[in-house]
Amino acid sequence: MAKKQEVVKLPHEYFPPISFQAAGPDNQTQQSNMIQARQNPAFTFAMALIAEGLCKRADQIVLDYTQSAVAVQFAVDGLPQNAPPRDRQSGDGMLVCLKVLANLKPGERRARQEGKITADFRGQKFILLLFSQGVKTGERVSIKLQPKKNPFGSLEDLGMRDKMREQYKETVNSGKGLTILSAPPGLGLSTTWKFAMEAADRFVRDFVSVEPKEGNEEEIINVNPYRYSVAAGESPDKILPTVLLKQPDAIVLPEIVNKETMRIILRHVVEDEKLAITRIQARDCCEALLRVRQFCEDPAAFAQAVTLVLNQRLIRKLCDCKQAVPAPPQLLQQLGIPPGRVQVLYREWQPPPPDPKAKEPPPVCSKCQGVGYFGRTAIFELMIVNDAIREALVKTPQLEALRQVARKSGVKSIREEGTLLLVKGVTSLPELQRIIQLG
Repeated sequence: MAKKQEVVKLPHEYFPPISFQAAGPDNQTQQSNMIQARQNPAFTFAMALIAEGLCKRADQIVLDYTQSAVAVQFAVDGLPQNAPPRDRQSGDGMLVCLKVLANLKPGERRARQEGKITADFRGQKFILLLFSQGVKTGERVSIKLQPKKNPFGSLEDLGMRDKMREQYKETVNSGKGLTILSAPPGLGLSTTWKFAMEAADRFVRDFVSVEPKEGNEEEIINVNPYRYSVAAGESPDKILPTVLLKQPDAIVLPEIVNKETMRIILRHVVEDEKLAITRIQARDCCEALLRVRQFCEDPAAFAQAVTLVLNQRLIRKLCDCKQAVPAPPQLLQQLGIPPGRVQVLYREWQPPPPDPKAKEPPPVCSKCQGVGYFGRTAIFELMIVNDAIREALVKTPQLEALRQVARKSGVKSIREEGTLLLVKGVTSLPELQRIIQLG
């Protein structure tokens, strides 16, 4: 009897099918790039890499090319997970395919390049933002995996409490003042930026944005964009005077780059009594205030202008497989939780002790694949700027002094807001501690 021939699976066959749409300035270029990529023997490796990332719910894939191998990391819910390395031959071919699909130069391994690919996976469309840059050890490649339809739809979906959301909307929709949005690096500022803009009343007032051409800002309905070129040495202050001639009700500025830009914005807010919204990376609301204040030649005008600061960071949510554990009284006291209020807290799933008699290992949660967390929500710190905070901005503009005034003014910290999620069983103590330390 003839021996049955073993069927060897190709890399992409271990994962659900995925399809790509190549980038290019026209249809002909897009078709040519698609054909060129598909003809490369390493195309299946590229398919498998992206499909594996999407199966793991990764929002980013990082490839580090060295002389002998390619290190692979998947960022799942913002946390990196190491994957088996690829050999240089298949890794190089895979990168050539991805660069061709993104309409980049495959042979360029030193200069920074960035491009975009569209993918279809399990009936859902994704945008793959590809960034490559030569480094001392070789080349680093980052691929951001963004669903075309955002899983969040509003500040409410992000986890902002009802009362806080009402305070934010009331202040922003008053039609005047400077609003500052902030977050530590990599903890969700761009997501909050989008939904904070959409919570503003853009349909009855004229909103305009001033942003760089080179940016990847997601378009916001009813916000008319005006763009400047960083590559050409331009900055917002060069086009702001022309924009303001149109007398918009609100200026949206993703980045303040110099003091002249800030001077123009303050005049728009203080003298014309209009609205301006900007953002900056910062650990909390007080640090955000001081970082924006550095651009001001007139601290008193800045203190008069600013009305609201919002700080945010994303935190992982426990999966349904979470486990209840007794709440230590000492810990509850440290968290400021009254005795008897909380009996249990929750942690991520922990496997039982090894059973030498067991024939198979304990089953792993099919939803989170044993990670213990599934998805993320946001913790918000909201500061409505009052006279006491304004006075501190002018007279004692130091971080700790400002934080003391904020606490006395009733501003709840990220730690306090995060404790609410801990008590509700949304997240775990180690995850809350990790997020607070990142800030």
